[in-house]
Parts: sequence; C-alpha cells; structure tokens
Amino acid sequence: MSNDTSTLAELHAVREGLQIAMELAVPTQGITCSHGWSGITLLVNPTSSGLLARSTRCFLGTDYILKYITFCSSAYNAVLPNKVKSPSNSDDEAKDIGYEVIHLNGEEFPLEEGEFFDTPYHRDRKIQLKDVGRKVNVGEPVISELKRLFQINREKALRMVRPSKFLLVSDGSILRTLHFLKDHDITSPQIQRIPWVLLHSADSLHQKFEKLTEPHLFQNCSEGLGFCGFTLNHIVGYQKYFVSEAKNFPQHPNRIYYLAEKLKVPVAHLTEKIIGPRQILSMDMKRLEHMIDVFHAYGVKPEDILSDLWVFCHNAKLIEERLQRAIECGSERPKPWICHSAPDIFERYCERYQSQKLLLGDHKDVISYLAERLECEQRLVAIHFQRNPGLKRMHITNLKKKLDLLFSEGFTPENVRSCPRVLQYSEQRILNRIKELKEIGYFPFPIAILYKNSRTYSKIIQQYKDGKYFVGNKKY
Repeated sequence: MSNDTSTLAELHAVREGLQIAMELAVPTQGITCSHGWSGITLLVNPTSSGLLARSTRCFLGTDYILKYITFCSSAYNAVLPNKVKSPSNSDDEAKDIGYEVIHLNGEEFPLEEGEFFDTPYHRDRKIQLKDVGRKVNVGEPVISELKRLFQINREKALRMVRPSKFLLVSDGSILRTLHFLKDHDITSPQIQRIPWVLLHSADSLHQKFEKLTEPHLFQNCSEGLGFCGFTLNHIVGYQKYFVSEAKNFPQHPNRIYYLAEKLKVPVAHLTEKIIGPRQILSMDMKRLEHMIDVFHAYGVKPEDILSDLWVFCHNAKLIEERLQRAIECGSERPKPWICHSAPDIFERYCERYQSQKLLLGDHKDVISYLAERLECEQRLVAIHFQRNPGLKRMHITNLKKKLDLLFSEGFTPENVRSCPRVLQYSEQRILNRIKELKEIGYFPFPIAILYKNSRTYSKIIQQYKDGKYFVGNKKY
C-alpha cells in the first residue's frame, strides 16, 4: 500500500514537472540527465541552455522531476512546444557550435555572452522593450566580425550595437546578416550610418533586396538599403506609386533619384534618411522643388538639409521668411531647424547673431577680433582654434565677457595667449576661482590653475596652504 502511495505521489510530481516544462517551453530534444556526487549534469543544446539556466531554480528542488521529464515525454507521448522564433529574425536556431555541458549544483551561474532567452513575451511574436536585459550583451564574435568583414574598430562597433534592441536579437542572426551584407557589397560606412539594418534577418533582407532592384525602384541594393526599414508590402506600394508618376521623371528611375540630384547628395544617403519623413515620397513635386531652390538661395548646405528632411513638412512661406531674417542678422550658415523651431527660440537665435554683428564692428570675423584683443597675429589665433575646437564654437559675447574679466583682474594679453584654453570655461567658474585664490593670499597665480579639474584644483589649494606649492622659483 505504501509503495502504491509512493508511486502515485511520484507520478503526481512528474505531471507537475511536465506542466512547468510546457509553460516554460523547455525542449526535450538534446537533454539527458545523470546523477553524480557533485549534483545533476545536463547535456543541453545551446539554444535552450539559457532557458534551463534561468529556470533551474524552478526544477532543482525536485531532482526526480528533471530526471523523469525525458522519459515521461516519450512514455506518455507528450510533446513540449518548440522555442518560438523572434519576430525580428526568422533564425533563432542553434548556433553552429558544439553542445556544451552545464553543471547545476543548486546555484546560479553567470550568463554567457550573447545569450538569447525565450520568454513568455515573445510568444505573441511581438518584441517587447521589457525583454531588454534577458540577453546580457552582444557577443564578442559579432564585434570581431564587424572588424574582420568591414574594418570597423572595436570602439565604433560597440557604439553601433549599443541600442537596446540589439539585446532582442540572437548573435547568430546578426552574424548571418553581416555575412549577407558583405556578400552583397554593402560598404562599411553605410552600415555605420544605419546599424539598425543588422537587426533584420538575412532571409528578410534577401526578399527585400530582390524587390529593391526591380524597375522603378533602385539601380543597386546599396542605393536602396534604406528602404529595408519598410515592410515588403510598403516597398511594393511605393513601387506602384513610382510607376504611376514615371512620366514626370523620364531621366530618372524615380523621384528619389531626381531629389538627390536637386539636393546634390548621394542617392544612398537620401534613401537612408527619407524613411523618416516618408511624406516626401508622395508630396507634390512642385512644392519640393520650390523649397529646395529657397534653401540653395539662402546658402543652406546640402548635408544640413539631409540631416533634417522634416523641414519639407512645414510651411514654405514661413521657411523663406525665417531664412531671409537669419541672413540679415548675420548668420553665415543658417540651419534648417530654425525654419520650424518655436518662435521664442528663433528670436534668441536672431538676437545672438545681431549682438555678434555689433560686437565685431569692423572686424570681419572672430579671429580678427581676438587677434586685436590679444595683441597678436591672426595666424596665431587660427592655430589656437585648431588646437582648441571648443573656442571656435563659442559666441563672441561670451569671449568678450571672459576677456574683460581676466584683464580687469590683472592678467595680460600675453597670459591669455599662453593659455587660451581658459576661455572655454564659464565666466562664473573663472570668477569664483579668482576670488577663492585671492582670499587665501595666492595672487598672482599661474593662469592655468583656472581650468584645472576640481580634484587637481583642490589639491593645489591644499598644497599652497601647507606651504608646498611653488610659483616660479618662489615657495609659498
């Protein structure tokens, strides 16, 4: 009787174990169990290793459940669901590496690089942002292949795969996509411009590449790569639209090639950007031509237009009015963003250039202004600008305030020339440090102290108070 009760209890436990396994979608293939003095040893297919490592705490308390899972699934003809593929890729299959042995002794193990987890959130075939973190990081093989195939150094490669969506795609799929792109002559700069293309499976890209080279679309896959951001149905729809307006562009495959010629930018670059403001793909061409002519007339650079194509979706008359006013205020290179910025921001932009125009007076640029204030040749100022790019971006109003402050505190043009980097820091910081140094009796002092970081600056102050800091040959 006791044996029957024990058997029933064991069968009940096995049934519960099977239910848990089904809920977690644990594959039965490739799993074997054995007992040893050190615990349970599982031989696991790499595809499911992450899942078992994660769910061990659910099973390990009842060793016999794991032991009987494989047996019961065959004895009772139970079929456990296979791992569902990620919607972003059609190939979350096992990577081409051998099986690995995982030893489970009742403790959690570190996750493998590039591990891809199956979670209940993937079951509806939709990527969930809450899944981020299931995959620890992008594996080293991906970084290595980016360097080997596309000569992308490690720093740039890590920056490319930093977005969280890369944690939702298996490394195996990314590697297959990399080799697919290399086989189709996609260049390294293009992949660096649109790294999101690595999130698409090789099968999906293959279907889209075949469509992209059809009539009225693109002359090669590289020029149409940006369109891979659309679904296949969208690409088909745009192809039909391009066919309907083909008579308007007899010398070009479609309007994208025509617009690229008007904007004076490469077709591939325009294709990569135009998938954002997709309204341009069906916008009235006369309106687009007029706006492009306005941009060229007011000196807006092609690369600036390309970086902000949304400007074509705003009021054409207002755009022309703002560009005209910006030029009148002294802006030498107006950017498209001022054409659709908030009114108060645009007003501040204009005031900034108006004040610069007044301060420059007879000087043609900031270099000539600084050369006069620092009593040196323009050539020397230009050299300082090359060594300190931050100086070049500073507004003349800020430069004037800082120079006036330093000169009023007893510094000479020669002092500033020897250390122009001090002009890159805020006026308030310079004033506070001068005040503090004077209060402890440390004046005059080397002007370089004004731009030291907080830690070094505090150390200098303490050394001076301890009588260990030198100024020239004199000890204080």
